[in-house]
Amino acid sequence: MTSTDIPVRAAKPIIGGRVGARTELDGRSIILLTANNYLGLAGDDEVIERSCAAARQYGNGSTLNPPLATTSLHEALCDTVARFHSVDSALLFNSCTSANVTVACTLVGKGDRIFSDRLNHASIIDGCRLSAAETLIYNNRDLDHLAALLSQPHDGAKLVITDGIFSMEGDAADLPAMIALCRRHDAIFVVDESHAAGVIGQGGRGTGAVQGCVGEIDLYTGTFSKAFGGFAGGYAAGRADLIRRIHDHGRFFMFTTAMTPASAAGALAAMERVMRDDALVGRLSENTARLRSGLTKIGLRILGENHPITPILVGDEDKAREFSRVLLEEGVYIGAICFPIVPRGEARLRAQPSAAHLAADIDEAVAAIGRAARRVGLIG
Repeated sequence: MTSTDIPVRAAKPIIGGRVGARTELDGRSIILLTANNYLGLAGDDEVIERSCAAARQYGNGSTLNPPLATTSLHEALCDTVARFHSVDSALLFNSCTSANVTVACTLVGKGDRIFSDRLNHASIIDGCRLSAAETLIYNNRDLDHLAALLSQPHDGAKLVITDGIFSMEGDAADLPAMIALCRRHDAIFVVDESHAAGVIGQGGRGTGAVQGCVGEIDLYTGTFSKAFGGFAGGYAAGRADLIRRIHDHGRFFMFTTAMTPASAAGALAAMERVMRDDALVGRLSENTARLRSGLTKIGLRILGENHPITPILVGDEDKAREFSRVLLEEGVYIGAICFPIVPRGEARLRAQPSAAHLAADIDEAVAAIGRAARRVGLIG
């Protein structure tokens, strides 16, 4: 049976409980090393209780479009996001996908240009496709290429958009250099911090905090579904004038139901936790270093820098799927990432440690990965 013959539902492991360091998968307790639950807050008791309390007070859904009415929870979350990123204002969305599409379709239009990194997240790519603006793609993190494109004669508005951390590689964009380019060419600068907010930098403040440029970025987009452990929700945060334009004219903001009060309450609890104490961010950093060191020692090729996203490069797609399957037998789950998510020949397992993992969990996972890699012939 080929991979295309396998029923879609049968190909996915079934989660049987809270997502944490160890999770019930297909009836077995396994080490989960593939989730976006960077800080372990998806299973945090305080976050869950505040979310449940909001559901009991407000019901299952908001049932209202964001411009029509709001709750004190949504307003408090907007204020907290703005303080977290040290910007003027913020708006909430059902997802970061909606935020990215809204930004691309609202801040520029016909006669304008968007400059987008080749490896930007799919939501940014789709936003660019839906925008009436012309999109110019520059090579991944290639600032010379971006500068050349920005220098082309053009009378319309310009918007440069990038992931802060690229989701398939774990590499960071050079934000200070991009800020300088945008100022030189009078371009709006947008950074998607979905894999950075709550994950890296002092206080989990993201790529800008790591690179010393907090307060210099025009607009951030981000999500509550990764480091902040939420069910759903995204945001745009930045200059007051840009947020006002999105509020008044953003179709993907205006013509959709607001994120649920329960989701807003959970996200608010998680953000407040991170802003109150960055111990979880520190533990995540320690676990990341431990995992990367362990995988390097056993001879696997890993990509990226010091971010928790730790891609184990395999290359062949069938071997990557087999590696993931065998690893699950060894008691660790890391999903295989194959075409079309990544180019052909670049299949990988994308390991992602969490602050919820103990050092012993990381060591056990590395040992299991080594055994699985030997079983499928990746290492001797």
